[in-house]
Amino acid sequence: MGKFSEKALLIKKYVEEHESDGITANDIAEALGLSAKSVNATLTAAFTNHKEETGEEVDGKKVKEVKPLMVRTVGEIEEEKDGKILHKSVKFIEFTEYGRTYNYEAWWKELPGLKR
Repeated sequence: MGKFSEKALLIKKYVEEHESDGITANDIAEALGLSAKSVNATLTAAFTNHKEETGEEVDGKKVKEVKPLMVRTVGEIEEEKDGKILHKSVKFIEFTEYGRTYNYEAWWKELPGLKR
C-alpha cells in the first residue's frame, strides 16, 4: 500500500462526494482550486496507476501489479455555443470496485490537518 499525498486524498474525497454527478478532472480542479494538469497527474499517479505488491519476488525484487482505484470513462455532454447545442466528448472520473473498498484510512492519520 503506497502513501497518498494530501492532494490525492482531497481529490478522493471530492470524487466520493460528487461521483454520481458525472465529474471530470476539470470539475475537480475548479472545485478544489487546482490546475487541471495537476489533478490529471495526481489521478494517474495515485489512482489509475495504483500498484500493489503481489507477495511474489522475481530476482530479489517484489512484484507489483497495477490495481486501478479510479478510471476515466468516456462520455458525452451537451454544451450550448452561439445558440447551437454541441456534443462534447469528456472523460468522467469514477471509482473502480476495488477503489470503493480500498482502505485509505491509514493515510488520513499521517495528515493531521486533513479532515475526512
